Amino acid sequence: MNEKRKPTYPAALNMAKLIYTLATQGRSLTLGDILRILDISERTARRYLKAINEFLSNRQGEPLIKVIRTGGVERWRLNETMPLEATPYQLMSLYLGSILMASLDQTVMRDGLLDVFADLEETIPLAQRALLKNYQKKFYTTGFGRKRYEDVDEHIDVVLRGLLNQFKLALHYRSQKGERDYLVQPYTLVMHRDALYLNAWVDNYGEIRTFRVDNILQAKLTKEYFDYPNDYSPELFYEKSFGVFKGDDAKKITVVIEFPDNLYDYVANRSWIANQEISPVQNGKFQMKVVVSNLFEIFHWVMGIGSEAKIIEPVELKEMVRGEAVKILEGYDEPGY
Repeated sequence: MNEKRKPTYPAALNMAKLIYTLATQGRSLTLGDILRILDISERTARRYLKAINEFLSNRQGEPLIKVIRTGGVERWRLNETMPLEATPYQLMSLYLGSILMASLDQTVMRDGLLDVFADLEETIPLAQRALLKNYQKKFYTTGFGRKRYEDVDEHIDVVLRGLLNQFKLALHYRSQKGERDYLVQPYTLVMHRDALYLNAWVDNYGEIRTFRVDNILQAKLTKEYFDYPNDYSPELFYEKSFGVFKGDDAKKITVVIEFPDNLYDYVANRSWIANQEISPVQNGKFQMKVVVSNLFEIFHWVMGIGSEAKIIEPVELKEMVRGEAVKILEGYDEPGY
């Protein structure tokens, strides 16, 4: 008699936990994650996978759990339908986007993108599969100086759920002033210089503040719904910010910096702030003019460029740079240098 043996407790309980976890995560999980969550061996996990897919299927009659392999990593997720199709060129555009998100590796955001990539890859006709050969070698990012976010993946997941469902978040946050608790309405997840920030309305302060995601020590999703404001715009919010650090919106500081013509491509062909103005090159020099609400980030940007950035105005920024230069020189005058 060849009847299939139904899994018994506690195996059935673990399989139910596996299905529940995949369903609630909303993304794929690596095999390593599954072994850790269920506290089982790889052999046991594969036995569960086989049993689930023998007894359960999705609405299209396909195995319930799908195994995908991307970048040499095996991932499992619930097998949902994917009505989309893609060309090899569209798929490579998606892959390029995924490597530009390298700092978000092993987080819910990049995992979701890789899931879509794996589904779309299967839609490529066999006759065009040759175009995908060695695609992982044809696009590359150095990852120079990039942050890593896998340790705060759970926080990113909570933030995304708050953004999508418009539920308030309870944050335990660390700043230079210490640790504090905030109840916030998440408005925008911002990527700046390969780092993630959250723009959120803070009930206690009655204003929008910016939180560094990697400084969030704990994030909890509340069941308190909020209406997303129609008059809010991240473009307008950062209109006078040279980055993500905002000052007083009523404050307008005009900054003019002169550069040699060898920096024209670096300065003029990049977007630094919405109101930037670049003058034509004359006598081997050109100028950039911007209006900002604070000098914090543009000061650090100028220091990063060094002597080739000459501040024309304001005097306050000149003094900041001069003071920092003096500190640097004094540091090299100390014994041992």
